[in-house]
Amino acid sequence: MPDPIAHAPDMLIIKRSTLPRLWWLSPWSTARTLATTVAALKDYADRADAALKSSQMETLAAKQSRAHWIAKAERAHSVAMHNERVIIELEKKLHG
Repeated sequence: MPDPIAHAPDMLIIKRSTLPRLWWLSPWSTARTLATTVAALKDYADRADAALKSSQMETLAAKQSRAHWIAKAERAHSVAMHNERVIIELEKKLHG
């Protein structure tokens, strides 16, 4: 079976995939260690999920903001072109 964290070995620090030798001599200690590891892994997963959601929201907000400013610039350009045409027509009427 391929290693599930081979693509990012620095992300998780779980040292064993098996129980330590003589674990049955202190089963509660082993259970506590496993529970601590599971809690840490859950916290890591929650943080990673929150970071991913935040990143997706920032990307969406950036796209919306960019689209807003592009539309605003296009409106300003069309108004400027309209004003220029009106000025040219008025100048033709005055001088023509």
